[in-house]
Amino acid sequence: MKLRLSRLIPSGALLCLVLASCKKNEAVTSKPISPTSSPLIRTTNMIVAMDNESDLEMSDVISGDTPSDCPIVTYNPSKDVYPHTKTVDYGTGCTGSDGVTRSGKRFATIYADENTAPAGKVISVTTFSNYYASGVNIAGTIKISIGNPANPGPLVLKYVVNKTVTDTLGNTSSYVNTATQKLISGGGNNSPADDVFQISQNTYGTEVSGDSAMITWKSESDPANPVIKANSCQFRSQGALKITLKQLGVITNEYLDYGNGDCDNKATLSVNNGTPQQVTLPLYFFGADL
Repeated sequence: MKLRLSRLIPSGALLCLVLASCKKNEAVTSKPISPTSSPLIRTTNMIVAMDNESDLEMSDVISGDTPSDCPIVTYNPSKDVYPHTKTVDYGTGCTGSDGVTRSGKRFATIYADENTAPAGKVISVTTFSNYYASGVNIAGTIKISIGNPANPGPLVLKYVVNKTVTDTLGNTSSYVNTATQKLISGGGNNSPADDVFQISQNTYGTEVSGDSAMITWKSESDPANPVIKANSCQFRSQGALKITLKQLGVITNEYLDYGNGDCDNKATLSVNNGTPQQVTLPLYFFGADL
């Protein structure tokens, strides 16, 4: 059975993993836990869910399509004219094929075609209006530029994400991601849906909530196990993230492994070098209904 991370570890077992103060064989159950009772799991949920949002936002620009089931997409003046604005309107709420319910709007001003733009060219800037994912408000900006041009290639896209994430419980987190996507398959005359990218990311932030001390965190892709994302798959299919969380001087290390290349919603998570446990992607925001 696949378990959501938010249902993966009861609060007592989480403390055992983080503080190493309980028996190693504490049982794992699927009993739901309060999002305010396990701040480190809540933060991990937010980090990985925001990575999922970043992948979606990148696809908005580089594929020309929006991989979701229900938003209304419009272009002004036209998708073939640069610059133009792409508006993705989720209305009062619709659920995509990744299982996330979104509402509000994303606006991407697209300045150039990534396949013909020179190195250093900013190709898009994305902003938000009353935008929510799983009931969590997301505000901020995403800027994408050309790290290496498609000709002669390989195409490398650089992006900087700077966001604030706020839930209905008053938990607020910053999310800053500086990353690159390198085209490793596709390109040329192929459909953008055939493109496959290798992601190298360096992400960090803080979380402030009413029930716990501030958590600082960082997340980076594992150079020995590069993250792979195909435009044809809504999930990352391969590679791993190394996540470090710090609260009250206590450091917790996590390792999230996306798998061996299969396009599915499975991953494994290990905490402080513990036994990897299966989770279902995308992970959930810290304010989502558990």
